Amino acid sequence: MKIDFNIKEILTLPTTIMAALSLASGILLFSPTVIIEKMYMIDFRNKYGFIIGIVFIVSISILIVNLIYKISVSFSKVKAKKKFFATAEKRLLKMNTYQKAILYALYQEDNRTLPLPLHDGAVRELEQNMMIGKATTQYLVSDLNNALFPYLLQPWVADELNNKPNLLSGFRNAFELQYDKVSKQGQIGDHYW
Repeated sequence: MKIDFNIKEILTLPTTIMAALSLASGILLFSPTVIIEKMYMIDFRNKYGFIIGIVFIVSISILIVNLIYKISVSFSKVKAKKKFFATAEKRLLKMNTYQKAILYALYQEDNRTLPLPLHDGAVRELEQNMMIGKATTQYLVSDLNNALFPYLLQPWVADELNNKPNLLSGFRNAFELQYDKVSKQGQIGDHYW
C-alpha cells in the first residue's frame, strides 16, 4: 500500500474532515488492543502506526489552531461591536448640520425611509458610517443625474435618538437650520425637506 499525500491538500481540508481524521486516527492509536483486534485492524495499526500518529498530531494541531483562530475572531467581533455602540453618540455628534438634518428627516418618518440623492457626498458618508442604508438594491429613477434612492435609518441611530433627548434636540435644531437655509435659497424639493 503506497501512501502519497500533499501537505497543501491536507492543510486545506474542511474542519469537519479534519475532525473526522483526528477521531479516526485517535481511535486507532489509543484504543485497547482487544477492541482493535475485534475490528481486525491490529496488523494495520502495527504496520502504519507511525503514519497514523503523524495524521493524528497534524489534524489535532490544525483543529486546535483553527479553534483558537475562530475564538479570537469572535472575541474581536464582540469587542468591535461594544466599541461601535459605546462611541455611537460621539460619532453622531461629529456629523455636520446637513448630515444631522438628513438623519432627523429619516427619524421623523414612520417607516424611517426617504428617497435621498444617490450622488450626494453627505449621503454616501452616512452610508459608509453605517448610519443609513439603501432600502432596496434596485430602484427605477427618471433622472440618472439627479437620482433619488430610498434610504433607511439604521435602528441603532433611531435608538440613540430615542434614548437621548439632548441628542434629539440637537438634531432637530440642525434640521430647522438646514430647512431655513434651503428655503431661503428656494431649493426645497419633494425628497426630504
